[in-house]
Amino acid sequence: MHSVGWIHKVKTNLKGSLQDLKKLSKQLSKERIAQQKAVAAAEKKQQRLTMAVTDEDRKLFLASIRGTKRLEASNRIEARPPISSTRERALFNQKRAQAEGKEIIAPERRSTAATSHLPAHAQAAAKGEVARFVKQVAQQDEGIFLRHTDGADVIKKLQRGQWPVEATLDLHGANLDEAAERFDRFMQTCIEHSVRCVCVIHGQGYGSKNNQPVLKDAVRRWLRDLTAVTAYIPAPEHIGGAGAVLVLLKNRP
Repeated sequence: MHSVGWIHKVKTNLKGSLQDLKKLSKQLSKERIAQQKAVAAAEKKQQRLTMAVTDEDRKLFLASIRGTKRLEASNRIEARPPISSTRERALFNQKRAQAEGKEIIAPERRSTAATSHLPAHAQAAAKGEVARFVKQVAQQDEGIFLRHTDGADVIKKLQRGQWPVEATLDLHGANLDEAAERFDRFMQTCIEHSVRCVCVIHGQGYGSKNNQPVLKDAVRRWLRDLTAVTAYIPAPEHIGGAGAVLVLLKNRP
């Protein structure tokens, strides 16, 4: 009896184990099928994304750009390093002080103080610099400025229009602060891109207090402070006349 009971118990256990194995096998099969479907879907999606361009696509693209031209390399402007921000700020502060009427030590006064300890011949050379400065001031009274390091024929060439105007700044309607900021940005950009000749329109001051040309005088002072400025003259009538100034900048190498 005991043997029969034990055999029956073993059969029952085996039957249960087989059923468990079948269930586990089915579950694994379902999971494997689901995983295969997911992989297939991902591959299909990737295939759609990386599908090669067809001949029809190429034809449509070529039709869309028909009539366009490639930009010439000569039209590109090479970027140059920006002007030192410290130097620019110092120049801006100096111009602001001048515009507000604060005292700025004139070059001839600086020369006298700085050369009093020099030998006689060195002092004479320094006096020559002062004489050239006085000549510049006389020219400025007529609205004309020429850096003493440049030839006198530069003014005549500028008046004849040898250098065409490449850029123009119109300061009409700007107050002194706005004009100073716009002037700085404009001149820095022109210097960085090796522009030779520019026109600055400052107006004649008809709308200002007492009809005094505040911007006209300020712009000329600012231009004289820039070492990159070779010369300036009143602009020709057709581009502003007495309400504008024509400026020649140094030719950067």
